[in-house]
Amino acid sequence: MRRGLEIAILAAAALAAGCGTAGNGGAGTRAPAAAAMPAARARTVEAFFKTLPAAAPPELTEMRAMTLAAYPLSCLDHLQAQPGGRGGFPAYLWQPAGATHLLADYARTRAFYGCYDWHSAVNSTWTLVTLLKRFPNLPIAPLIREKLNAHLGKSNIQGELKFYRHAKAFERPYGQAWLLKLYGDLLTWKDPDAQKWAANVAPLAQFFSKNLASYLTGLPTPIRQGVHPNTAFDMDNMLQYTEIAHDTALHQAIVTTAMRFYANDRDCPTAYEPEGVSFLSPCLVEGALMANILPQAQFVTWFNGFMPPVYSRKFRPLISPFDASQMKPSQMAGQSHLIGLAFSRAAAMLTIAGALPANDPRVAVFRRLAAIHAVQGYKTLDQAGYLETHWIASYALMYQRAAAAPQPAPGRAAAAANER
Repeated sequence: MRRGLEIAILAAAALAAGCGTAGNGGAGTRAPAAAAMPAARARTVEAFFKTLPAAAPPELTEMRAMTLAAYPLSCLDHLQAQPGGRGGFPAYLWQPAGATHLLADYARTRAFYGCYDWHSAVNSTWTLVTLLKRFPNLPIAPLIREKLNAHLGKSNIQGELKFYRHAKAFERPYGQAWLLKLYGDLLTWKDPDAQKWAANVAPLAQFFSKNLASYLTGLPTPIRQGVHPNTAFDMDNMLQYTEIAHDTALHQAIVTTAMRFYANDRDCPTAYEPEGVSFLSPCLVEGALMANILPQAQFVTWFNGFMPPVYSRKFRPLISPFDASQMKPSQMAGQSHLIGLAFSRAAAMLTIAGALPANDPRVAVFRRLAAIHAVQGYKTLDQAGYLETHWIASYALMYQRAAAAPQPAPGRAAAAANER
């Protein structure tokens, strides 16, 4: 497909969907600041819930899917910059011998060479796969398939595997966990193209599985910062893959590591959030991981000791989306992370809500706070330019997936309603 036509399709998709907004105005419109949450004077969960503003959870409509798909479509072939930034593995795309030059056959022997960095190229590919599974008749579906065919070809993945045999630590754990997440979603897609892509990706996924299991087993302490190497987030991000692929070895490594690192955690230091330019909440992603690891009764007991009461002063740092609207242009990279934090918090809150008993009053609180964060995330979807759009759609979609997950069945045993 000619590049001009491709750009025209993407521009039309973004314009039709009200790109980067909640549907009121076009791209470039300054988003309003996040609404301030009320002072937490309530002394019960139910009373605190009544102080929260109303917020409708954003729906994943076909129009919104067009917007989210436009971002990765526009960056998958946008080559990553020459080395000198992050990564430390220039031989992936740019060859250092003599004058630095681009790998001659990268389009045939590399799969994830766009979208600013390797892990963003992987999660952008996951975004396209997930949206096409959900909306197979999108107007831009043929373009999505064309891109996936070009990037997930057999020779592309063989080239990736050849590179990684000599660079096991590259993008470990964050990017490699995203690849397993992508592979898991390909395995569950009953589509001829998806079956072909899954078969192509399988050898790389198997290599990463063993590599990550070894990494987790040998990790002496958890990484808790709110960015890429966060151990809890990365383990949770590949946990579903282990169940889909029946990868018992990696699944056991995740469960064992989670219990080793987090089973005895108490009083998560919420006052430290957000830390710097985080796009993850260390407390919430740890809570989400344990929600997926522990049986419900055990999780409730653990969570009651780990997370402060939702109505308490200690919980306040997690209530309001971070307002990044006043950050300077020179801070756009950090701004993009803090915008993405709204979506990752929302997804984690929904996971936690789904693990609590249906009649636990905290369920309504976490669902409302998730909606508040997601609404703000969509309002600022493209505020930080390419430093944001090359990855933000994946986190918006993570929220949408969490929002679509089955709600807990009624009648399950109740936890202590007002926590500790």
